[in-house]
Amino acid sequence: MPRRDLWTTVSPVDNRTQLSAVDGIVPPMRELWRRRAVRHLVLSLVPLLLVGAVLMVVLSLRFVTVVTPVRQATAEAAATVSRAGLGADGSEVELRWTDSGGGHHVSLVRVPDAARVRIGSTATVHYVPSDPSRVYVGGDATYIRLRNLAYDVFLVALLLVVVVAVSAVHVLRRRAAERRPGHPVPVTYARSRRGLVQRSWLLLNDTDREWWVPVHWEPVLASTLARTPGTVHGRPLDDRVVAVEVHGTPIWQSGRKRPVAPSGEVITTATPWSKATQRRTEDADAPPPPAALARQFRADAVLLVAAPMLGLLWAYVDSSGAAGFVGSTALFACVLLWLPSIVGTDPT
Repeated sequence: MPRRDLWTTVSPVDNRTQLSAVDGIVPPMRELWRRRAVRHLVLSLVPLLLVGAVLMVVLSLRFVTVVTPVRQATAEAAATVSRAGLGADGSEVELRWTDSGGGHHVSLVRVPDAARVRIGSTATVHYVPSDPSRVYVGGDATYIRLRNLAYDVFLVALLLVVVVAVSAVHVLRRRAAERRPGHPVPVTYARSRRGLVQRSWLLLNDTDREWWVPVHWEPVLASTLARTPGTVHGRPLDDRVVAVEVHGTPIWQSGRKRPVAPSGEVITTATPWSKATQRRTEDADAPPPPAALARQFRADAVLLVAAPMLGLLWAYVDSSGAAGFVGSTALFACVLLWLPSIVGTDPT
């Protein structure tokens, strides 16, 4: 066979075809990344995924460290409670038992509510055949620690799966709303404040009915006047999620729309729209709206004050001490930083 036949599998046409296929995928991804709401969501999701992954690794390593000596306790014996409520904190129980070789042993194990354990009751102990001093009982402090560690790993993994799923569904539903037929509707920008949370809203007047639609903040909202001509994709009366275009900028709905104004302090743009008013607004020498996401994250950071309290509560329930407080506080802080990217906040 001639040598040149070895190279006939390479085709310039095939390469161009593959490049065209890739080019057909890249523009939609770039277009999606241009959405401020998508960038906000992704950038707030990254810390949560990183902290969650680190916590899962740390918790898994601790689980392995605790479970390794327990797995070495392959022998079993029947034990009798001889005393209860021992130790400085009253959390120890004295057990008397006999190993398989006929040796008699007295062991102390830590159990919750040790003072309530009935004297004379029996329990099954697991011990290391080569070292009978290493004794474990179902429900003691070691088994409880293993259960809590396994439960923590499960909860962190479940949280990450739920967060990723909610984020993906959130984006897909709004992309689907953009593809619905659009129709002109006058829109008005408003913002509400309740406690530490400030949200952006668009008032849509559709079929003689007013709808309050929470939206992800966009810089174009700062210059949106009352009853500005906009395009709404979908019907607020029939569709749970709609997409709005204002001055050519797509704005995504962030939460459930409502027929009445939100609770709390509500500030609505009062200047009615007209071509002349819009022209004067654009020509006015006013500072540009805060478009950087750094300002958005600074506004969202007010929610982080709740993270230490949630971490303290989790450490108390889980009995994980200072390490559990640090880990749970970091995780809750990331969740509280991610949450505004779903429900929407207003940084102005």
